[in-house]
Amino acid sequence: VNELAEGDGPDVFYVHNTWFPHHLKKVIPLTSTTLTPTTFPNTFVNVTANDFVQPDPADGVNKVFALPLYADTLALYYNKKDFEQRIPERGKPAPTWDAIKEEAARFHEQDSSGVLTHGEIALGRSDNLHLAADIIYNFLLQAGVPFYDSGFKQAQFASNGVQYFEYFLSFAFGQNKNYSWSTDLVSAVQPLGEIEAFLAGKVASIIGYSDMYQRFSIELKNVKSRNSSVISMGDIDVTPLPQLSSNDSDYKVWASYYGLAVSRNSKNSQEAWNFVQFLASQSSARLYHQKTKRPAARRDLIVEQKKEPITNVFVSQVGYANSFHIFDDQKFNAILNDAIQAAVNGQSFKEAFSGAQTKMNDLLKVDAPNGLYPKVKK
Repeated sequence: VNELAEGDGPDVFYVHNTWFPHHLKKVIPLTSTTLTPTTFPNTFVNVTANDFVQPDPADGVNKVFALPLYADTLALYYNKKDFEQRIPERGKPAPTWDAIKEEAARFHEQDSSGVLTHGEIALGRSDNLHLAADIIYNFLLQAGVPFYDSGFKQAQFASNGVQYFEYFLSFAFGQNKNYSWSTDLVSAVQPLGEIEAFLAGKVASIIGYSDMYQRFSIELKNVKSRNSSVISMGDIDVTPLPQLSSNDSDYKVWASYYGLAVSRNSKNSQEAWNFVQFLASQSSARLYHQKTKRPAARRDLIVEQKKEPITNVFVSQVGYANSFHIFDDQKFNAILNDAIQAAVNGQSFKEAFSGAQTKMNDLLKVDAPNGLYPKVKK
């Protein structure tokens, strides 16, 4: 993306769904009579339309700026044997966050010296949890907390979102009944983080995207070499991410995926867009799924993918998947991760979360002084 800003780079490139509108000016929109902003949702699920159909900075008109190859969401992987033993009345994780918190004590184990040896779910820290920032975004999304003000100039999530920040962190404090996660289970220097603890049977569930399942089979042998015992692939299943609401009309889940876009610097933009449309076609998207197991963004592939184990959970969530734009994902994620660890280390939840908001706003003042969607100059 940086090469594009300098006038270099490829004709076609991957773009993440949360990157718009930060990089919008580097992308040339699709010109098509068949795939338009109006017809886009007929082919692709709504979350991708929300992310990739955007107002053109040049004229303010909605246009298609990227096409998705898949649409991924957060879900909850769990150890079937663990839940069968401890929650026999259900045999799997609860569907709501309140119930997850309530049942955590049934998984909690500590040794005689107070070291945590087993927990229900990997939540509450960022130093040994890869997706901590995405999980916080998910809580804000599910709670309906606006991330920005109405003009998209400043972040404003802290005051209404701090209770969900506190919920996330509650799993990392030993005095709480739902204490489930600490560096006792996996150190902050272990690259696999929560995957290591899950495969070693030390935590009963972890949050991840669809590609995490393939990582389990790849990493299992390495984890076994470092631990006295591990779970088997047959012990692993996945369930939709728990919700704040028990009303399915209120369900939301965080979406994270990539699409293909065409550079404004391309000298062959029409040919490049033809290639992107070919890659996003039904036949190409089906082949992409067969190779990657990523869940479909195309509506005409969802029915067949609902018949596949593991994938069926992810495609079942795309109907209520959503996201919001992260102006600079690396910097914003780092800020949130620092806020989480600051709270773990003793800073008040309110101070840590509001401090994160302030740091994000400092970035926005410099890099997006006119907001994420500046008004079009006539």
